[in-house]
Amino acid sequence: MAVNDVNRLYSENLDRWQTMDDVCNGARTVKVATVKYLPMTHACDDSTENRARYDAYLKRSVFYPVTKETLQNHVGLAFSEDPTFEPDGMDFLKSDADGAGTSIYQLNQKALGVLLKQGRGGFFVDYPPTENGASRADVAKGIRPVVILYDALQIINWRTKKIGGVYKTSLIVLLEKTTQVDPTDEFKEVDVKVYRVLRLDDLNRYCIQVYTEISGKIEASEIFYPLINGKYGEEIPFIPIGSQANDFSIDEIPLEGLAEINLAHYRNSAEYENSVFICGQVQPVMTELDEDWRNWLNDQGIKLGSMTPLLLPKGSKFEYIQAKEQMIAKEAMDGKMDYMEALGAKVLDKTTANKTATQVTEESATQHSVLSLCVSNLNEAAEYYLKWCAMYHGSGDKAVFSIKQDFARGEIGLEELKFYQSEVVRGAMSNQTFNEIKTTGKVPEISFED
Repeated sequence: MAVNDVNRLYSENLDRWQTMDDVCNGARTVKVATVKYLPMTHACDDSTENRARYDAYLKRSVFYPVTKETLQNHVGLAFSEDPTFEPDGMDFLKSDADGAGTSIYQLNQKALGVLLKQGRGGFFVDYPPTENGASRADVAKGIRPVVILYDALQIINWRTKKIGGVYKTSLIVLLEKTTQVDPTDEFKEVDVKVYRVLRLDDLNRYCIQVYTEISGKIEASEIFYPLINGKYGEEIPFIPIGSQANDFSIDEIPLEGLAEINLAHYRNSAEYENSVFICGQVQPVMTELDEDWRNWLNDQGIKLGSMTPLLLPKGSKFEYIQAKEQMIAKEAMDGKMDYMEALGAKVLDKTTANKTATQVTEESATQHSVLSLCVSNLNEAAEYYLKWCAMYHGSGDKAVFSIKQDFARGEIGLEELKFYQSEVVRGAMSNQTFNEIKTTGKVPEISFED
């Protein structure tokens, strides 16, 4: 096998992940894909006229970014309250977790987006070549561990093997894309594919090798062994993340059903906009004209408008006819929009119907169950990458990062407010706590001592 060969499961799901990426990127990306998402009306006609007709058909179509907005709403909901982060000396992760200026908060926001739109990804902890852990001076120079997020499209191959009584990841191939200056032209850049290979060698020692591909030619670097306190690593510091479980299995994509309906809605939109273009203008119609009157009007010319009287013979009729709004394409669009709402397109909308407390609790749990599971998996992954960062850094093993999983924003009734107010008056609750309850609708999480 070559380094750019992909895992069978990767090839089977590549189109799904790419489609989700396109839909979540919005209208521009979807329209650039042309016939992939909007079939040509006369596919067998390859004439210039048919191509021009399709280009106009594509331009008139409207793609509603429902999936993109839903993705953003879900991520915003999960991070509506700041996550808990106790760096335990690894404060550099606050402002720059990946070495590219992305904070640990932003990194996890991106990771949640990856899980919602692709169902899988992974965190890799990298470290510059040193013999021991990084000192404070080394951190100032940029010699420190970094946490890098990879999405499903970048994790192209993987393998596990049994070591003793435990299965460990023995190979991971990560695809990275970058550009570099063309050696023959300083004003031109060429695309470069980089394959980062993480493996356990025959002695089960962790090592890295980088392959670079330019213009179809692949070159391999020397094998590098990252050391921890002068010792070889015994595991690959990469944790896969998923929408259901943090392993290398292919999980369900939470927003896939919504994206499929979003694309179907887009195709209906193209038909609807096309029909509006063709039939949307009013059509003047005259009836009960004999041949002589028809010829006379043609010879004299017909002018329409309130300042130009139109003379017609007795019994004839003049009217404007326009296509009715209740078209099949429009009805299909409306039906799909309703279904997208049911799939979670407007999870933040509040219903005005009266419901019991049990109904509200059950609906909230169902509505946020997938999101909550994704967040839970990110919190679990954080334990791993923080542990690896601490090992490389030489300290920080008590670091904690946790995203809150209680997404529901409560509604406080008048009687509850009166009760909490009475608690403040009698000194059993602080004004600060009372204000937080009024603001968030929830009793704040505080320790027994507080």
